[in-house]
Amino acid sequence: MKKFDALKMVTDEQKFSELVFDMVSECKTAEKLTDLLREELPEKELQTMKSITQSGYPLSFGNNNVCNV
Repeated sequence: MKKFDALKMVTDEQKFSELVFDMVSECKTAEKLTDLLREELPEKELQTMKSITQSGYPLSFGNNNVCNV
C-alpha cells in the first residue's frame, strides 16, 4: 500500500487537513510531496494503522478498517 492510499483512508476532515499540512510543510515542493506519497507504506506502519483503527481512529479500509507520513 502506498502512503497516498493510506492518506485517502482518513475520514476525519480535521485530521486529514493536519496530515496534509504537515506533509506540505515538510516536503516544501510538489515533487518531494509526490515522491513521499508514492512510497510504499512499510509493513510495520501498516500494522500500526490496523491497531490504531481498532482503537477508534477515523480511518477506513473500505470493507475493513485500518496512516505515518
